[in-house]
Amino acid sequence: MDTTKHDYSPVASSDIEESRTSHEQLRVPHTQKGRSIYWHYTVYSLLLLSNIVLFGLWWRATLLSKVAIVSQTELTHLTAPAKHVISYEHRRLKRDIENNVFTGDPRPEFDAAWKHLLEPMTIKITPEELSHLPDPSIAFKNETGYIAELAVYHELHCIKRIRRHFHLDRYYPNMTEDDRIREEAHIDHCLEYWREAAMCRGDTTLATFRWVDGLPYSRVYSDHECVNWEALDQWARSRMVDMRDYGMLAQ
Repeated sequence: MDTTKHDYSPVASSDIEESRTSHEQLRVPHTQKGRSIYWHYTVYSLLLLSNIVLFGLWWRATLLSKVAIVSQTELTHLTAPAKHVISYEHRRLKRDIENNVFTGDPRPEFDAAWKHLLEPMTIKITPEELSHLPDPSIAFKNETGYIAELAVYHELHCIKRIRRHFHLDRYYPNMTEDDRIREEAHIDHCLEYWREAAMCRGDTTLATFRWVDGLPYSRVYSDHECVNWEALDQWARSRMVDMRDYGMLAQ
């Protein structure tokens, strides 16, 4: 048998390096594939997270919208039963103190005007109307209803009280020291009631300015969207109660 002798030469270092490079090149696609999968998962996770956040924001907005609607419904109940008589009109308020029966020094027509304005301060409401309110009230003995008052008349009462405060000697000539203390507390209450009422309504009507003797003054007159006072006052007068007789009220 012929035996052929094969000569083997040692592998060159360049071949080893080439082989190593070839193996590295074979590994690259696997590494890139792994990275590609990682980025896919990352993108999907971010998309999922963003969807969750957007859904949460949408749900919160929907919930707040429902709360606002409920709150508006509750406010409608709180302003009942006068709500249905309310209508609005554009009116220029002039704030004129000249020839105004409600302003100036005490005089018979001044007192008569304020007395008439505040006549319907206390009104009668039905048991069904009271059921929409958060607080109880005092009932009539004949069980036909309860006494209540429209807030606007309390505001007007406070304005009248403050006007009288400027003329204590005329309206309360025999005031004692205790009476004066109570009077000061009453005036403080009225001013705070008035402040809260103004901030509650938040009238955003704009007043423009003009120069007066080199100084900028805002104009006291401006156009407003006002409640039709005649209609509201007529409704209140149809329900007003004479509070001089407490005997008609249940204890």
